Amino acid sequence: MGEKRAYKFRKPGGGRKKLKPEYDAEKNLKEQMDAAVALYDSEMSLQAIGDELGLNPIKVRKLLITAGVYESEVAEKVKNTFEEY
Repeated sequence: MGEKRAYKFRKPGGGRKKLKPEYDAEKNLKEQMDAAVALYDSEMSLQAIGDELGLNPIKVRKLLITAGVYESEVAEKVKNTFEEY
């Protein structure tokens, strides 16, 4: 047959490279939340904030609820349910 090739050891830390090494989901969420809160404090509607940030108004509401700024009966139920778990 043929000669066997010598085993080639792998380098530590190898593997697939990250497609977006600078991507940080937590940082992006914080930036979106801060921007939404600032616009909400200037008394803009959820729709207007969504248009400004390029987000769905429902996502804007979710960000504001997470930040603890937006309050409604439904938001209170969601917050209580989240705290139970």
